[in-house]
Amino acid sequence: MNWNAERHHLTEQLEILKKLKERFGEEAIEIASQARLEVHKTWIRQWSQNASGRPSDIFNHSAFGVTSADESLLEYEVLEDTEEKFEVHITNCKYAEFYIAQGEPEIGYAMHCALDFGEAAAFSPDMILKRTKTLMQGDNCCNHCYERLPSRR
Repeated sequence: MNWNAERHHLTEQLEILKKLKERFGEEAIEIASQARLEVHKTWIRQWSQNASGRPSDIFNHSAFGVTSADESLLEYEVLEDTEEKFEVHITNCKYAEFYIAQGEPEIGYAMHCALDFGEAAAFSPDMILKRTKTLMQGDNCCNHCYERLPSRR
């Protein structure tokens, strides 16, 4: 999906979520985030049955496959890509730019960033995601590190 189409979709989604939040409070955003995660987990579980199982598969599918986004929506640098570990720093994200510009980074985090951990777990119980920074929360990058659990190596 190109950015123009995605931006229109996000604008519509954001307006709906803002109205729900206004009427029902933060819990409405939490419910929407959990519902979206459940859908994504179903898609990822189905897709992962035919994936290679490399940690980079999780990032690539979560970032581009589930959202149908094209790669121009993110700028990133791969720091490590092995059978056991995939580490990447996302340095520019159109999703973060959009939600921050709208004054709603908390909704953006709930609807996009917060899903990453659940998506990684759905991909494989052998993999974990470590992340301490996100652009959505004002950091200089999103520092994703997908690793195979030591007990499962």
